[in-house]
Amino acid sequence: MEYRKIESAIALGWSGTRVKTATKNSAAAFSDEDIIELVRDGDTEAFGRLVTRYENFVFTLVKGMVRSEEAAQETFLRAYRGIRRFELRAGFRTWLYRIAHNTALSYLDREKRGSGESEPMEPSYAPNQPLRLKLENLIGRLKPEYRAVIMFYYFDDLKYEEIAETLDCPIGTVKIRLYRAKYELKKLWERYEL
Repeated sequence: MEYRKIESAIALGWSGTRVKTATKNSAAAFSDEDIIELVRDGDTEAFGRLVTRYENFVFTLVKGMVRSEEAAQETFLRAYRGIRRFELRAGFRTWLYRIAHNTALSYLDREKRGSGESEPMEPSYAPNQPLRLKLENLIGRLKPEYRAVIMFYYFDDLKYEEIAETLDCPIGTVKIRLYRAKYELKKLWERYEL
């Protein structure tokens, strides 16, 4: 399969607007398993349906970790390349989230090596800056493993079990990371007097 073909399939599904309303031509009528079988049978455009279905979830996670739409698109490229190895007994969303998480971590490693910086720059906040933007900036200062659980739990509304499966770690680890992430956010909030 040519790289260009999958890019066009992703482009067909990638709206770039990240709205959650389903359209008449959306993939709502097909299950994930149906679409995966179509893709495995060579229908590259069917993959665009999965992109449409999951772009909001992937974008939320990746943006929270690395603020890069390119990383979200790379997530779908990696998923497409690995879809033949995907086992239908597992949940596609969980599998895709794991890919998104790993892709975001790869981007963080590249950024860290490229910049030579180990600590992010001090944020600056305008008094009239929206609260959500301030919070997103603070989340961006957390360790990657804390960012991930915050994004999964609060932004994607996943349960502990789903997060544990996605991150391939015990539920207790998820609970501890979430607790520590909230504690770190509270300290950052107080530090910058928001």
